[in-house]
Amino acid sequence: MSPQEVIHQRAMIAIGIFIAITLAVVTFARVTGMGLHYEPASVEPVAMVELRFEDGADGLVTVYNADTGAELAAYGMDEGVFVRSVMRGVARQRRLRGSESRDPVTLAEFPDGEMWLTDPTNEIEIFLGAFGPDNRDAFAALLYPQDQLAEAELAGGAQ
Repeated sequence: MSPQEVIHQRAMIAIGIFIAITLAVVTFARVTGMGLHYEPASVEPVAMVELRFEDGADGLVTVYNADTGAELAAYGMDEGVFVRSVMRGVARQRRLRGSESRDPVTLAEFPDGEMWLTDPTNEIEIFLGAFGPDNRDAFAALLYPQDQLAEAELAGGAQ
């Protein structure tokens, strides 16, 4: 055998081993369920709020508590980018499916700290932790608006 054939043979063996290991890991995960998250509906949330979003003509997006009508946040053009983009994605899915876009979405936090946004109209569930802690916290501010007020008061009193 020439040196070039040995290199190609070793590369093919390495690729074969890589494929075998990948198949073994995937099979193990599927059989044991390891690495799978629970369904949001299978565990009772520790906090939950129904949200309604309104797009203003001036680009202002306002977030309301759907149950009380209280305004939770208002985002200008360069504010709340993640919240705005997630809600535009939900609105787009609703338009594609022909459903009413005024229905509220559900934001819930579960005992292990995972946070989900659910659109009951289209049965879409978005795991917010997948987008990183800063983006998750943008929605946490909507779930716990009083925490923001308390922090602002503490910061103002400390000066």
